[in-house]
Amino acid sequence: MVLKKKYLRLDSLVAYLQTERDGDEIFLRYNSETIAPQDTKYIKMTKDPAPLNIEIELSADQKWVELELWDYDHFSPNDALGKFKLLVDQVSQDFTAELVRSKESDARYVLNWSVIERQNTKATKSQK
Repeated sequence: MVLKKKYLRLDSLVAYLQTERDGDEIFLRYNSETIAPQDTKYIKMTKDPAPLNIEIELSADQKWVELELWDYDHFSPNDALGKFKLLVDQVSQDFTAELVRSKESDARYVLNWSVIERQNTKATKSQK
């Protein structure tokens, strides 16, 4: 039996207006968990796109994904910059989403993303 699964692929993040003069230290959260970066506390943003290369498995009937963008602070509470609200109801590539900023933030970020599908082969027992 061949099963198809949908995934949200986060390709890259672009900063158009950062909140800190020397560049933001950002991280992404989904369902109250940090998903990017995976091996450090933050991504130091520059004028170049930051590659993400992250995939999130989607449920078959899932329509929306909401991601939170945060700025990491060393000596004070982290700052919520805003959210990305992604409509993930169909398979397609090369989407962009602009950050829906929180009231306290003037940051401008764009997320490059896709919804992909993979076929997974799963062995099934033959019926007699």
